[in-house]
Amino acid sequence: MIPNSKAFQWDSVSPHANEELSEAQCWSLLGGQETGRIAFLQDGRLLVFPVNYLVHDKSVYFRTSEDSGLALLPGDLNTSFQVDAHDGEAMAGWSVLVSGRANSVKDESLLTTLWGMRTAAPYGGGQRNLFVGIDPTQVTGRRVRMG
Repeated sequence: MIPNSKAFQWDSVSPHANEELSEAQCWSLLGGQETGRIAFLQDGRLLVFPVNYLVHDKSVYFRTSEDSGLALLPGDLNTSFQVDAHDGEAMAGWSVLVSGRANSVKDESLLTTLWGMRTAAPYGGGQRNLFVGIDPTQVTGRRVRMG
C-alpha cells in the first residue's frame, strides 16, 4: 500500500456516500460559480474548454469570439457544460452536467439582459462578443462526501 493516510486497498469498499442532486439543486449550484467547462464533438474528437459563464432563466450562457472553435457550436445537439467543486481535505465535492443544444443568442432583449449581468471576463483574449447559450435537455448532478 502507498504510504498515505487517505490510501485504501483497491478491493475495499469506498467510504464515500453518493447523492443524486435534484434539478433545483443543480441550478442553485450552477448559479454560485462562474467558471465551468464546455464539451462538444468536432471532427470526431471530443473537445473541452474552460469558460466563464452566466445562468439566466434555466439556461447557461458564455461569450466567445466569432472566429473561435466555440463559434461553430450553435445548432449542435451534443453539447455539454460541466461545473464542479471539491474539498480535498474533506474528500467531498459535487458536479453538475447540463446537456443540450448550443445556440448563438440573437434575441435583442436577451442580449441586453446578458450584457447587463455581472460576470468575470472571458478566458480567451480579444473580442468575445458572441453569446452562446445551451438550451438544456438534461440537467444532472451528484454530490460525494464521506459516509
